Amino acid sequence: MGCFRLDPESRLEETALRHGTVSGLTGPILLKNASWFTRIRWIVIALLAVFGGASYLLHPFLLERLGFPPPGRWPIILAGLLVLLNQVSGRWIRHLASRTPCSWNAVATNIWFQIVTDLAVLSVVVYQFGPTTTVIGFAYLFHITLACIFFGRRDSFVVTVLSSGLFLGVVALECAGLPAASSGAADTAAILSKATFAVPAVFVWVIVWYLVSSISEAVRQCDRDLEEANGRIMRADQEINLQMLRVTHDLKAPFSGIESNIQLLKHLHWQEMPEGVRQLVDKIDVRSMSLRSRIGDILLLGSLRSAPSGERVVKPVNLHGLLETILQDVQGLAAGKQVSAALSACEVTVLSDPNQLRILLSNLISNAIIYSHTKGSVEVGIEEEATQVTVRIADHGIGISDQALPHIFEDFYRTQEAAAFNPNSMGFGLAIVRQIARNLRLAVDVASEQGKGTTFQVYIPVGEQRDRRRHES
Repeated sequence: MGCFRLDPESRLEETALRHGTVSGLTGPILLKNASWFTRIRWIVIALLAVFGGASYLLHPFLLERLGFPPPGRWPIILAGLLVLLNQVSGRWIRHLASRTPCSWNAVATNIWFQIVTDLAVLSVVVYQFGPTTTVIGFAYLFHITLACIFFGRRDSFVVTVLSSGLFLGVVALECAGLPAASSGAADTAAILSKATFAVPAVFVWVIVWYLVSSISEAVRQCDRDLEEANGRIMRADQEINLQMLRVTHDLKAPFSGIESNIQLLKHLHWQEMPEGVRQLVDKIDVRSMSLRSRIGDILLLGSLRSAPSGERVVKPVNLHGLLETILQDVQGLAAGKQVSAALSACEVTVLSDPNQLRILLSNLISNAIIYSHTKGSVEVGIEEEATQVTVRIADHGIGISDQALPHIFEDFYRTQEAAAFNPNSMGFGLAIVRQIARNLRLAVDVASEQGKGTTFQVYIPVGEQRDRRRHES
């Protein structure tokens, strides 16, 4: 059995996060990297905890021979502090992810908080190990490199200056004889030796910042150029769609006139017509109805794509009642196919656009009936969970092949089996479902086995609905 999931677009991506002329990562990607940053910190916490435990288990002489500082409680304390900071950062990130819209500045502030606190903790570690006696100081390069990836050149340079200042400050403390690894006040030769180590190290960090930030900026510029090119393509595509909608709309009136004349012929002159003429008029009537339906689908899809998301009418919708109404509307279709449609649903109310939700569910139920075998059955059900409501529509019809599943939501797409089973379809039904799912931020799962049937599951989130009710109250 093949499966495919139609995911809603991310809310962060929909809201077009802006920060003036952003030279770093965009908001959605920056938020993902902020979450990734917290996961990396757990590795550091584990290393500090292991080292702290080893300080108590191993002999001090052995640690000194390995080049580690004398044992103490500082690794455990730092590990605990990082756990606390990581919890704060994680909760902060989850809060940002739940906000609509979420500003770039809010995400960047979280990244800055993580970088600054990490640099402070790292400075303590470097202080304990000795900044010039070990290479631990070069761990500052990790944050400099990440800043070059996350932010633009100005902000990443600030991180480089901050890292260099902290490192030189720790070296100054070592020269003054304050670190635990130092045996006392250093002489002039030792100070010069440490300065000879520290200054070139900082120079290397600046070179690394320049190279990485230059490469990152070049990559981001290429990404912006591609985004602009994609925007021009999308605008051209929208213009083509607009022209197609205009032509389609112009065709609507002539076809309505044809249908009116056909009905007039049937009403006034049907008995006078020979049998052959009647059959011809019936064929014209069927073709006109089919073309009118296709024109309606094209206009509906165009209106769904062109309407701003802010124009959605969001109100409480009784899903059980809505599904009952849809099943009554498709009763004639089901009777013609000799297909039974059963509803097994509890009373559930969701916040959504009732018109768009009705069109989405109606298209899925109609498809389930159309592509069922004669005397088949269609089951419609609702499952309510803590975070979402699931509408399940299952049939036992012709099914969809694994190769076709990823393409069924594309415009005009029809499998050979579907085209043979229902030659009147143009492949707009599921394209309309995809557009409405995108408008309403719904996820749709499809599971199908060729020759055995298809199951669609529509997931309607309820978390943000509660948030909206709380906000409105």
